[in-house]
Amino acid sequence: MTGFFYMHFGEEVPESIEKEYNRLLLHEQYLDKKEQKYRVQTVEFDDILTVCPDPSTIPISDYEKEQKRIHDSRIEYLPIALGLLKVEYPDLYCLIIDYYYAEKRVSMADLGRRHGLSADTVRYRIKSAKEKLKAYIILHENTE
Repeated sequence: MTGFFYMHFGEEVPESIEKEYNRLLLHEQYLDKKEQKYRVQTVEFDDILTVCPDPSTIPISDYEKEQKRIHDSRIEYLPIALGLLKVEYPDLYCLIIDYYYAEKRVSMADLGRRHGLSADTVRYRIKSAKEKLKAYIILHENTE
């Protein structure tokens, strides 16, 4: 161990006490070095924020702003697209409304029983209705 200096107290302190004090001091230094070597590093919460910032505090990039604007405009246009679906494909509209806007969660089999279809047919028709809604929304975006 480096950096240990033996302490001398003079003639008024007995030699046994001086030796015991220095032995304890040397052991304390040893424990400190051992603890520093194997210590679990702890940091303050503010220090963590500089390394891993809170996502809500990160400034939004232009790309993210544009994506949010597009998403919001699509959500805003969704009722109009549903209206178009109701006019052109009323059976698909009924399936979409029954599946996504029901009070309780409805399974494909339940929808199939209600509409006289198999669960696979209901799944296919809901997928088709979603594709048609997507096409309406994309068409609306392209005309803007």
